[in-house]
Amino acid sequence: MKKTILILLCVASVFLIPLSATGQAEKQGSKPSELKLLVPQSPGVVEGVQAVADVYAKLHPEVTITLRSVPFNRYKEQLQVMWASNDVDDIITTGSPDIPNYAYYGALLPIDDIIPDAERSQFINGAIEAVTYQGKIYAYPFREAASALFYNKDYFDMAGVQAAPLDKPWTWEQWEQNITKVMQVAKQKTGKTVWGITFLSNPGRGDFWLTPIIRSNGVKGSPTYQAISDDGMTLKGYADTPEALEAYRFYQNLYTKKLAPNAEIPDAFGTGQSATFQGFLSSAHDLAKNFPALNWGIMPLPYFKTPIIHTGGFTYAISAKTKNAAVAKDFVKFAGSDEGIKAYFDVSGTDLISRADFAKRYPEYFNDPYQKIFTYLLDTYGEARPNTPAYVLYNSIIGFNLFLDLASGADVSQTVKAKINEFETQARSM
Repeated sequence: MKKTILILLCVASVFLIPLSATGQAEKQGSKPSELKLLVPQSPGVVEGVQAVADVYAKLHPEVTITLRSVPFNRYKEQLQVMWASNDVDDIITTGSPDIPNYAYYGALLPIDDIIPDAERSQFINGAIEAVTYQGKIYAYPFREAASALFYNKDYFDMAGVQAAPLDKPWTWEQWEQNITKVMQVAKQKTGKTVWGITFLSNPGRGDFWLTPIIRSNGVKGSPTYQAISDDGMTLKGYADTPEALEAYRFYQNLYTKKLAPNAEIPDAFGTGQSATFQGFLSSAHDLAKNFPALNWGIMPLPYFKTPIIHTGGFTYAISAKTKNAAVAKDFVKFAGSDEGIKAYFDVSGTDLISRADFAKRYPEYFNDPYQKIFTYLLDTYGEARPNTPAYVLYNSIIGFNLFLDLASGADVSQTVKAKINEFETQARSM
């Protein structure tokens, strides 16, 4: 039975952004058409997509392009309201983990025909998988995210600890052994209490950041590593394996052993209050800008059996109700081409991209030293987040609530069982 999209009652504020080049029917024999693009107000995204649209409009003057942006925290609301109407934006940019959900509700148009099999190997590992639902591709990946472990070089030097090289991550056991020594020596030599690890929000939360800890305790192809069933609706047998439970207990021990704080500490790493910190590319630039005296480095995220970090970022997708499917597909194909990627990054600045082949052909776009490190980590250890049409539920119940409960000392087995039941019950009612 075809599902009905939930209409949210709160309508988002929308800002119209005119393009510098609006199309006119100048190309002989070309049929005038219009494209509407909807973009979230996330750093660099609006400017980047507008630059792509400007270049496309110059190449196709018969196409009129209107781009509008919505505040990031209200973007999903606007999408739901829009798709419930008959007046849709033809193209949206949205996060890859949300694509299976929108495809499940019939809101997106499949675009397998513009990403042929021969081109799929050009993307980083997991990028195509993340936007695939029931065997069909529903979005074109173009921007990625990755995480790493930042470390305080001064504290490590005090303790005589050598950080893990990029190509040989520590295991979590090695991390705990080394970081315990770093904490003790830093306390002795500075008189300050230093935490072993901090996150963007403390205690840690979010599937992107924390589920890799659990998945890493399985080998590739195992239920633990997979984290969720193929249809994205079942966690039993995946998120509750003996290996997963062992990893959950390790995470809980970060707090019971006082290796991580159970309350928020603003700028803990930047102010020297933690020895390591899990962050992403923008964290590196923020540290360099806001804490210039801090001596820090970057190493891979530790693991148990299989090194893994989560990927995922912005994609281009086409509304199923578009009246200009052919033109919309042509634009998305252009946006994912070398010319489209260059137009985006020329104005949006340093970032990570989904097309690994582009990085190899255009190294001049990857001169930033931090970007080089994160690109390596992305290519080497990146894996798509658990693919489920119920990702919003999954991230809320498992990524947030489960890990927060564990950090507060809840019984591991009982809490995992309860959260799995909660997710599966709600997912079945979608």
